[in-house]
Amino acid sequence: MVPLLVCSDDLDLTCTVIVAEQCAREHAVHWSRFGLLRDLITVESPAVDWFDAIPCLTFERSHFHSMLDEFRMQENIEMYWD
Repeated sequence: MVPLLVCSDDLDLTCTVIVAEQCAREHAVHWSRFGLLRDLITVESPAVDWFDAIPCLTFERSHFHSMLDEFRMQENIEMYWD
């Protein structure tokens, strides 16, 4: 489970958080469902109100990494892929 959107008032993972259930494979990243987090994201199996109307998404892993790299560059965040 990964956070996608957080409350703009405080940018805190304990406030309103939209999450995706993610599965990362060698060549693709798959978001199987999306929802509103009801527990802390650090809980082993947090409660989520899933949005049934939003379809799943699959990205090529290289495109996914490219977009994250652009975001990191814009925000001056240094991270390196293994």
